[in-house]
Amino acid sequence: MKLPKKSTIFTNVQRDEDSRGGILSIVDESIKNVSIITCTTGSIRSNHYHHTDFHFMYVLEGSIDYFYRDIDSDEINYLKVDVGETIFTPPKEIHACYFPEVTRLIVSSKNPRDQETYEADTVRVEFINDKNLEDMLSKFS
Repeated sequence: MKLPKKSTIFTNVQRDEDSRGGILSIVDESIKNVSIITCTTGSIRSNHYHHTDFHFMYVLEGSIDYFYRDIDSDEINYLKVDVGETIFTPPKEIHACYFPEVTRLIVSSKNPRDQETYEADTVRVEFINDKNLEDMLSKFS
């Protein structure tokens, strides 16, 4: 499967379901790390982009107000990501997440998550913060 060039909500695939339960596929790509991230109510995460890394974020509980834009553009985009949805974040796209409630995510990344690899691939930016969050939420949600 060819990965998209913009953030998008990915369709999870129900692979199997019987009396024992079911198998839901959320990532069918080669990855080097899977993390569970817990986010507190009102927190903001990300505010960065990656040179080469991508990630899939599956929402176990809570929700995400997800803001993104291409590194060469001023056009801001928005997605609301709810429980059971997976969002894909490509490289070279600035992204920021606001968590209006306690949220737990499974994050699957292309690159390893050791600090040295992560920092070498990550560029931090001032995108969404406490000063512009209310305006951004009222504009998009």
